[in-house]
Amino acid sequence: MTGERYVSPVPIRWSDIDMYQHVNHATMVTILEEARVPFLSTPFADDFVTTGLLIADVHVAYKGQLRLGDSPLQVTIWVQRLRAVDFTLGYEVRSVLADPDSKPAIIADTQLAAFDIEEQKLVRLAPHHREYLQRFQR
Repeated sequence: MTGERYVSPVPIRWSDIDMYQHVNHATMVTILEEARVPFLSTPFADDFVTTGLLIADVHVAYKGQLRLGDSPLQVTIWVQRLRAVDFTLGYEVRSVLADPDSKPAIIADTQLAAFDIEEQKLVRLAPHHREYLQRFQR
């Protein structure tokens, strides 16, 4: 595998916990977003007035349990696929206390598409967006 990985700690909030004391499955999409926003704010921050990113697809596979005591979560992000108007991010989620090479509790991916807010249509990723994302491509 080549390319950098972006690692973001995401704290678990009390409201993220279900009645079984696990991180609620639906909350995981929000946790992925909380890790993704700082990852993408570097290349896209100046463009968010005109160019946005739409979530086109989300897949989350639950491989293990996460509890409040596992906070903060360590969310590792990389680029799985990079195309003209969209890209797919891969994620591994584990407790920050876990060995970085251990089996992740969550494996996920999201497909995002570049979108012109004013024109309301898909657009090509700008060269500086592609350059940034290519650094993290595996």
